[in-house]
Amino acid sequence: MLYCGKFINSRLGVRTYSLCCPPRQPPCGGSGKGGGRRICPPTDCKPKPFAPNPCVPRYHHGKDTWKKYRALAMFVCVPIIIIQAIRAFGQEPHHKEPCRDYEYMRIRTKRYPWGSGNETFFHNDHFNHLPGECEPPPLDCD
Repeated sequence: MLYCGKFINSRLGVRTYSLCCPPRQPPCGGSGKGGGRRICPPTDCKPKPFAPNPCVPRYHHGKDTWKKYRALAMFVCVPIIIIQAIRAFGQEPHHKEPCRDYEYMRIRTKRYPWGSGNETFFHNDHFNHLPGECEPPPLDCD
């Protein structure tokens, strides 16, 4: 059976609903039982707003959690970031430490394809030593 383009259970003549929500009456006075004919509301009948669903809980869990996370960010995270920035900028830069040039360190069998060919790709002049910059190790004459 059709009711304005929607199928209705032909055996009972009504739609099936869950146990929670009561069935609604068709808008503008239709009975829902048509005996095989198409039943439509009058053309001057305008749709009404939906009634609130009684099955939906009134309180939404986690509704105001954004306030908790905003307070956490403002009063915990931002001060920690500021304190760590002050600590980081307050330190002096590290200097190159003296090194020993052992035979197994800084071995270059062929040149690198960038720069002067003697520096690695991540070479830093403030921390890394090049071959020949370090003093030789003490002689072990035992």
